[in-house]
Amino acid sequence: MSEQTAQALRAWFKRAEPLYPELFNTAYAICGSYALAESALRGALVDAWADRAEGGMGFKEKLRGAVREEALRLLKEDGGSAEIDWPGFDADLSDDPAIRQAAREDAETQRALMLRHGVGLSPGRISVITGMSVGMIRSALNRYLNRVRRALPGGQRGRAEAHIHRAMTLQLAARQGVPPPAAVYRAFEAEASGLQPPAHRLSQVIYRVLVLVMALVCAALFWLFAVLVQPPAMQGQGQAVTVQAPEQ
Repeated sequence: MSEQTAQALRAWFKRAEPLYPELFNTAYAICGSYALAESALRGALVDAWADRAEGGMGFKEKLRGAVREEALRLLKEDGGSAEIDWPGFDADLSDDPAIRQAAREDAETQRALMLRHGVGLSPGRISVITGMSVGMIRSALNRYLNRVRRALPGGQRGRAEAHIHRAMTLQLAARQGVPPPAAVYRAFEAEASGLQPPAHRLSQVIYRVLVLVMALVCAALFWLFAVLVQPPAMQGQGQAVTVQAPEQ
């Protein structure tokens, strides 16, 4: 691996690092397995690098989308053989009524709550992940929302869903239990270093497009030249010729 590639990888990973805890915790909630979540995070980072995801307004959403899709793919590929060790919520670590209420639910419901209010998955996708029926999920979500609403001060009850979303988002961003970034970076670097850097791949695409455009322009010019230099006799072919009879 060249020094230029190594520097590009380090710089790209540094831009992604502020989102690192959220990405891992998202993968962990989806996979339910710590080991699968690590693999999903690494795979999502490599995919985002290969797809030329750069810094900007859409950078975070690209990373979030990549980790969700990779976690779902690994979960399906695993087929349920991985041990579910997702820890759920700990009421002792938060004074927020939404988190404290979530910690009172059973483990299966806790995961469904995080997948809905934190990760933002639909009840249908949560059903595929957890094995709970869509009806059970919706019932659990409604029951939880009502309990949180009652636990909030009167002036905040009308914004209970927004409060839950903020609380779950903070939980996703927590660094407790997240694998060291350095370890994940080493694995990411080993896989990504064999791929072409995004800028190089982009320049190749632009070059090919320009070559195609130039070829089309040349073809059009050649056709125009052929029309312009066509002999007049050929242009007059097919026209009727009138022969005047001699006078008597």
